[in-house]
This record gives sequence, structure tokens and C-alpha cells, in this order.
Amino acid sequence: MPGTTRYFEDFRLGECVHSPEFTLTVDDLTDFARLSGDRHPMHLPSADGLQDGPIAHGPLGLARYFGTVHESGALRDSVIALLDTNWRYLAPLRVGQRLHYRTTVTRTRRASAGDRGVVNRWIELRTSGDQTLQQGSSAVLVKAHGVANADADPVANTPFSPRWARALATLLEKDELFSSTTELFDGGIGLASENDEVVLRVYRGAIIEAAGRTPAGPDFTLRGAEHSWAGLLTGPENDLIVRVHRGEFWAVGDTYTYLRLTAALQAIVDNLRVMHRAGATA
Repeated sequence: MPGTTRYFEDFRLGECVHSPEFTLTVDDLTDFARLSGDRHPMHLPSADGLQDGPIAHGPLGLARYFGTVHESGALRDSVIALLDTNWRYLAPLRVGQRLHYRTTVTRTRRASAGDRGVVNRWIELRTSGDQTLQQGSSAVLVKAHGVANADADPVANTPFSPRWARALATLLEKDELFSSTTELFDGGIGLASENDEVVLRVYRGAIIEAAGRTPAGPDFTLRGAEHSWAGLLTGPENDLIVRVHRGEFWAVGDTYTYLRLTAALQAIVDNLRVMHRAGATA
């Protein structure tokens, strides 16, 4: 049965939702071929010479996602518009596979009008054995419960905003590890996702500015995708170093300074995780 409609304020960074499992059928491929006009033999039940039978159209996986969201009822009465979709095809979809979608909220951002907001999502199409076949991001504009100023929303939901940076700076003021590992540093530390960046201006162990930009810019910037940051900040542990080795995060700029301040970055992440657990506001 469809669930309760969710509005902008109901979403939290890092929350993860699994859809019910479903099985791809021959009828799914035939119907999609008829609708799309793509009747390539590899997509049809009569496909010859293909191991494990016909291969589903790649976009079928994405189209089915939006149908699954509609069936859930989560956005049925609150959705205003789909804003973008970036999608990757990692492995073929085949008839008989048991599949489900995993959706992670990677950011929320209230619109200036105050009565709606953008929810960014990271989506994975997985098999019952948790192999990821397709993945990508999609942003949707949804109604809010009421009209409010963005400053009333949890600061933890809006990473890489100046407000988020200032809340982090307040926590770091009391962090002895951060102070001791930056006591000889005079410069800027950048934190960034695909599209947004904040800079912490540090002078001898103290943050003297936290903003979207600073005049001198950062000495280096720690970059990662939105979904990687969401996992790092809301997962079970601070596994920054593991994620760096996996290529989820990387440094741009002065790499020597980046390596010298590894412990300070760990302290930054620890405090961000505290902020996100607490759902802090600022």
C-alpha cells in the first residue's frame, strides 16, 4: 500500500530507503520496446546467441525507478518538478533478475520562496545479491509543510553552505586535536562536493573565517561526490582514510599541506559527524 506523502522538511541527509523487490519480465522488455520504439533484437524475447537471454533497455531501469517512487506514495501529493538526472549503466539488466532501488538523500535546500525545496538523491539499482547495475543522482523539487526561512531548517541538511561552515567552525573551536594539529598553520582548508565549496581560514589553531569563499582561497581542498560525503558523515564510523584510498575523496591544491594536516581533517570529519548526529541548527 502507498505510504504517507513526504514534504521537504521530512527528508534528512544520509537517510536511506530500500524499495520492494521486483523481477524483470519478458513483458517489461516488450512493453518498453513498444513505447520507446527501440526494437533492437538484443532487447526482444527472440534474441539469439546472447548468454542468459535478452538484455533490457538501459533506460528501463531509470524509468522504473520513478514508477516505484510514485507507487510508494512518498511524493505523490508533494512533488512539483524533476530537476535533473545523471545516470550510469554499470552492468546489463536481464529477465528474471530480482532487483530493488536504494535511495540516499544527499542534500536538501529550501527555495528562497520558503514554501518548497530541493531534495538531492543518490540512487542505486541493485540485485538481490547487492550488485549495483545502475546508479546516479536525481534532484526533485517538493512542497514544504509551510512557509519558512532556510535558517529554520537543520543546518546538517545543507552541507557546503556558509551556515554549515560556520556551525562546523563553532564546534572546532573546542576541539583540542584540531587546534594542536593546526597551531603552525596559516592558510585555508577547502571542503567541496561536485558543485559547492566552503573554506575554513585558519590561523595558528583558530578558525578566523568560515565562508563559501575567502579572498586568498584554500591552500588545498578535500573533494568528494555528494553521496560520498553523505556516507562519510552519517555512516557508522569516520572512515575518511579508507574512502580516500577507494578514490571517493581526493585533494586539490597543495598536497604537501594536505598530507601534513591529515589529523586536522580527521578532526573536521569527527565534528561534522557530531553535528549531523545531533541535527544541529545554527
